[in-house]
Amino acid sequence: MPGPSNLTGVKRTALLAFCFSAGALAIGGGYGLYQIEEILNSTGKAIRPVDPGVAVGSYPVQMRLSPDKKWLVVTNTGFRQQLSVIDAETGRIASTLTFNGTLSGRKKESLYWGLEFAGQDLYVSRGPEQKVSVYTLGDDGKLTFKRDLENARSAGAPLVNFVSGLACDGDTLYALNNMTGTSTEWKGTVSEIDLTTGQSRGNILVGGFPLSIAAIRDASGHARELFVTSEQDGVVSYFHPGARVSEDIQVGANPTCLLARGNTLYVSNAGSDSISVIDTVKHTVSKTIMLRPPHMRGLPSCTPLGMDLSADGSTLYVALADMNAVAIVNVAKGDVKGYFPVGWYPTDVKLSPDGQKLFVSNAKGVDVRIPNGKPVGKLGTYIQNIIEGTVSMVPLSQVDADLSGMSRQVFVNNRISTGQDALTKQFKNPGIKHVIYIIKENRTYDNVLGDLPGGNGDASLCLFPREVTPNQHALAERFVLLDNFFCSAEVSGDGWNWSTAGAANEYVSRNVPFNYSGRGRDYDFEGEVNGGRPEMDDMRDVAAPPGGYIWDDCRKSHVSMRNYGFFVGESDAQGLRPGVRREDVMVPTKKALIGVTDPSFDQFDLDYPDSEINQSYGIAIPNELKTFGESKAPSRFSEWKREFDGYVKSGNMPQFQMVRFCRDHTAGTAAGKLSPRAMVADNDYAVGQLVDAVSHSRFWKDTVICVVEDDAQAGIDHVDCHRSIAFVVSPYVRKGTHDSRFYNTDGMLHTMELLLGMSPMNGFDAVADPISVFDPRSDNLEPFDAIKPSKEISSEINKKAAYRSGDSARIERFGEESEMDVQLNDILWGSIKGKPRRKLAGYK
Repeated sequence: MPGPSNLTGVKRTALLAFCFSAGALAIGGGYGLYQIEEILNSTGKAIRPVDPGVAVGSYPVQMRLSPDKKWLVVTNTGFRQQLSVIDAETGRIASTLTFNGTLSGRKKESLYWGLEFAGQDLYVSRGPEQKVSVYTLGDDGKLTFKRDLENARSAGAPLVNFVSGLACDGDTLYALNNMTGTSTEWKGTVSEIDLTTGQSRGNILVGGFPLSIAAIRDASGHARELFVTSEQDGVVSYFHPGARVSEDIQVGANPTCLLARGNTLYVSNAGSDSISVIDTVKHTVSKTIMLRPPHMRGLPSCTPLGMDLSADGSTLYVALADMNAVAIVNVAKGDVKGYFPVGWYPTDVKLSPDGQKLFVSNAKGVDVRIPNGKPVGKLGTYIQNIIEGTVSMVPLSQVDADLSGMSRQVFVNNRISTGQDALTKQFKNPGIKHVIYIIKENRTYDNVLGDLPGGNGDASLCLFPREVTPNQHALAERFVLLDNFFCSAEVSGDGWNWSTAGAANEYVSRNVPFNYSGRGRDYDFEGEVNGGRPEMDDMRDVAAPPGGYIWDDCRKSHVSMRNYGFFVGESDAQGLRPGVRREDVMVPTKKALIGVTDPSFDQFDLDYPDSEINQSYGIAIPNELKTFGESKAPSRFSEWKREFDGYVKSGNMPQFQMVRFCRDHTAGTAAGKLSPRAMVADNDYAVGQLVDAVSHSRFWKDTVICVVEDDAQAGIDHVDCHRSIAFVVSPYVRKGTHDSRFYNTDGMLHTMELLLGMSPMNGFDAVADPISVFDPRSDNLEPFDAIKPSKEISSEINKKAAYRSGDSARIERFGEESEMDVQLNDILWGSIKGKPRRKLAGYK
């Protein structure tokens, strides 16, 4: 194993052996060798689409073919939203209509999942705007506004009618309301809207978080029954026109899309990697088709979403979002014929009118590397804004001619093979019994270690150099410098799922960019959903990953654990409301964390210190929380250290600890707050103090400390906007190791799983390379002494005249996301470098 040596090289060469049985995956027998050079995206996948496609804005999710078969319309749920009209013959953009204007209260115009044609009229969901817009599609491919249909919530209703899927039936429009919570008893609704009067006739109760709707029609073309997917409940609800209640059919986890043909309904189960085939006459599931490759050993890995069916009904095409591929299904046999590669996170597929081409919407486009050291065109540097979705047009004749080869390419792209885990097999635990997992916030590699000699950094982009982050610099130099490490996520919303579960499900992936774009959806991604905690109400959390979280893995594997700050608290600062103690909300949002969570370790709060740096200098910072919890700890590190001292005394420490140090997020330049440099220095010293404490203890000889950022959204980097800092600290890491092999969040999780004897959670961490930097001997045993950042830096306070101080005042104290996260790149650069970067158009 090459861990002890200095390892460099951005590209990996893979020599993979494939063995296919004559089972469901009928793509050839025997063995073959396939050699490639691959540059992986941040999730650890290679992207090699058959066709790169045309740009259609941020995060395309759904497509509809016009009744005259000339045009394909695409809608988005991402950061930049638009309707795109594509020529169904040429695949070229005919027209676009953008929805990025600002409404009252700084909210923005919205689109969401939901397109439906009725004649040449196109009905378009407007999400939280509580309306459906109607457009006429002309012969020239241009959309002309016709009218809005209001779908406002009834008086006193706690949640907006957040419009998603749509279906038309004569003079009636059915509009799904994709908002659910404790106030709705975790149920969703369907609004029945009279198209003549534009008034709602009432709502039908269905399963929670309804997304897609399909009508089964009689011979006259009218809806006999309507079927609705519930992402939360794992059911398809059905009802007759005019009804006010529905019944449910149990399908797989997180059902998303529906496709009706005759009396048959196809349901894509994103959380189960399967298709449920429903007999709509009997209201039963007649067949379940597994889409997951057999090599994945039952681990969630596909995430099927949009579907389309060949004219003769024999072949089903399914977008597999997390395999960056399309599955071709033999409907009669109920198995997968093969796969072909498309772009990053395909969400929908549509056959061309002649059935010879397949259109595929790729939510995250085709770019494997998106550097943002310089503004990306006119879009700026913010990670959510510079990822461009595409729609590909794939000739099916090309796929059919080499389906076996394309299937092999999909497996190579996804590292699914008999040779996929060579490094895993080589990986040996040298004697580690305890893992401490630290998650921090939002920094890129260049922002922190860009000044480090020998690393692949751009010093001109370094905002927090050695004088600000002396401990992280020292740890990288003494243990291992990882300069090709990537956060799998884009922002905190998906970052806390990737960092704790190794994946983000389709609900998180779709709604995170919507939420961060300032369009008003709640931050539903750390166990709280619309202000409620579904698990505590014995309901399924719609945002929960199909393979569970690492703490579920610990429970299953009987690994003892302690939680400091993960999935606790209230992002809306509920604990500061009159009469509510903050300590009362410091409870976990997940049942598996009950009893192992320290209630005196503070949640995300930018006014509470990570370390004792300023206390050590005898400096009292105004407007900071002086203590927290029953122990009255002056910092997060202090509270962790209090319990750690108890472990040292008893000789018994949990095998796995999760520690949240969050202040490197920064509060920007808000007047009276610590400056960005000071907060990052505070965070750096907390990491150094923790390593110091462990390295001077009896547990040092058998402990590893793993440190990551949950995302890199508020940073810039010359390699890629996902590239970040990561640290592996242990006596078993040889001094001065430099490893430039590709690693990512899932690789860090896989490393910890292997060290603790746990199984992987899903198809991402299962194939991710563990961070192989361990020696068989613990020769790096000397204690580490934490390094104090200077008094001048650690106590630096923003003044009113600071660059964009007024804007920074809108940064959430208790939320790792806020509307101002979009602007933090510019705020940090302008305040530290003394000159502003280009701001994003439309975001002031």
